[in-house]
Amino acid sequence: MNRTFKLLVLLMALALVLTACPAPAEQPAAPTPAAPAAPDTAAPAAPAPTGDVIQLEFWHAMGGNLGELVNELVASFNESQDGIFINATYQGSYDDTYNALLASFETGGTPNIVQNFDLASQTMIDTGRLVPAYQLAAADNYDLGIFIGAVRDYYSDENGMVGMAFNSSTPLIYYNTEMFEAAGVEMPAGSMSFSEFRALCDELMAADVAPYCFTFGQVGWYFEQITANSGGLYFNENNGRTGRPTEVLFNQNVGVEVFTFLTGLILDGYAPNLGSTWTETDSTFQTGQAAIMIDSTSDVSLIANSPFEVGTAFVPHADSAERNGVIIGGAALWLLDSGDAAVNQAAWEFMKFMAEPEQQIVWHTGTGYFPVRTDLLENPELLAFWEENPNFRTAVEQLATTNTVLADGSPNYAVLGGRAGPFPAIRRIIVETYSRVLDDGLSPQDALNEAAERANQELANYNAFFQ
Repeated sequence: MNRTFKLLVLLMALALVLTACPAPAEQPAAPTPAAPAAPDTAAPAAPAPTGDVIQLEFWHAMGGNLGELVNELVASFNESQDGIFINATYQGSYDDTYNALLASFETGGTPNIVQNFDLASQTMIDTGRLVPAYQLAAADNYDLGIFIGAVRDYYSDENGMVGMAFNSSTPLIYYNTEMFEAAGVEMPAGSMSFSEFRALCDELMAADVAPYCFTFGQVGWYFEQITANSGGLYFNENNGRTGRPTEVLFNQNVGVEVFTFLTGLILDGYAPNLGSTWTETDSTFQTGQAAIMIDSTSDVSLIANSPFEVGTAFVPHADSAERNGVIIGGAALWLLDSGDAAVNQAAWEFMKFMAEPEQQIVWHTGTGYFPVRTDLLENPELLAFWEENPNFRTAVEQLATTNTVLADGSPNYAVLGGRAGPFPAIRRIIVETYSRVLDDGLSPQDALNEAAERANQELANYNAFFQ
C-alpha cells in the first residue's frame, strides 16, 4: 500500500469520525463537524453547453442566500465568455464538502475546483492532487501580492499561495448599543484586555440592562482566535508552519489564560452556559438576554435582523499580551489537477474571476465576508458602503491591522494560524474540554493538559503516514 493511498484511508477514517460528532446547525466562518446533508440550492444552474466548450465542476459549501449569490457569480462568469462553462454544485456544509471530496478520490467524479475550509488546508496539500495557485500565477504573471497579507499567508506553504482566497471571515464582537446607552457606558476603541472586558461587564451588570453581559458558544474557533490575538501558538514547529507539528501548545502560557477567561465568564455568571452552540448564541443576544456577543463577521443577518441597533468591536486579548490580530476563517478555492493543462488553465480563469474587484465587492456587500484584496481597502464604492454600514468596516480594519510580522521582521506565526492534518479533530477535543471545567470541576490547566494529551496522539497518528 503506497503512502498516498494510506493517507487517503486515514483521511476517510477521520471524515467518518467527524461526521459522527454532534454539530451546530450553522457556522459560516469556521465550521465544526456536521452530519451530511442532501445538497440543496435555491438557484439551479443553467443547462450546460455543448461543443468545444470546456466544462468544469465546481463544488461549494454555501447554502441558502449565500448559495444564491455564488450561483449569480458563476452565471456572470459563464456569460462573460464562451469558452468555459462552470457547473456549480452545493455539497452541504464545509465538512460535507470535504468528506465528499475525499470520497471522490476513491469513487471518481472529483471536481475541478472545490471550496474547502480553513482547517482543511494541510490535508488538501497532503493529498498531492492540487495545482497550486502560485504555479499558475507565475506562468500567468498574476500578482498574488494583491491579497491581504493575512489571507495570502494563511493559504500558503513554503513556496507560495496554494489555495485561492475567496470567502474570508474573522470573529467580531457585537453589542447592543441601546443597552450601552442605558448603562451609560461606551465600547472602548480598539481591542480590550480580559480585565477591561470584565470591567465593562461589571458596569453593564450593575446597570441591570440584561441578565447577562456576554453570550458565546463553546466552540473551538473562539479559543483559537483569542489565543492568536494574545500572541499564543497552537502548535509547535511555529504553529505547524515550518514543519509538521508534533505537539500542541495551547496548554501552556497564554492558552491557559485564554481558557480561564472564557470558562470564567460562565462560572462567574457573566455568560450563560449554552454548550457548543451557534444559533442559541445569536438568539440570546437578539432577544435581549445579553448585551454583548461574539460571532463571525459573515453573520450579516445578525445586524439586519436584530430589533435594536448593533455595534461592532475587535475581539479581546489576554492581560499578559498586546493585541496581535485575528486568523483567517472561511474557505479558499482549490484547483484539483485534471491532468489536462487546458482544463486546469480554464479552472484558473474562473478562480481569478472570483477574486476580481467587481466580484469581491458583490460578495462582501451581500454576505459580510470581507474583500480579500488590498486594492479594495480604498475603493470609492466600498468607502461609500462602509460609511453607510460601519459595522462592515470594523471587520476589515480588524484584519487589516493584524500584525502578520513581528517587530524583528520575523513572521507572526500566531496570527498566521495553526496548520495540522488532524486539526478538525483537535478542534473537537477543545469543544469537549469546556465541559471538563464547567461540568466536571477540573481546573482550566488540568483540562487543557488532558486535551493536549489527546491532541498529541492525533498528531502522532497523522504524522506516522509521513515517516
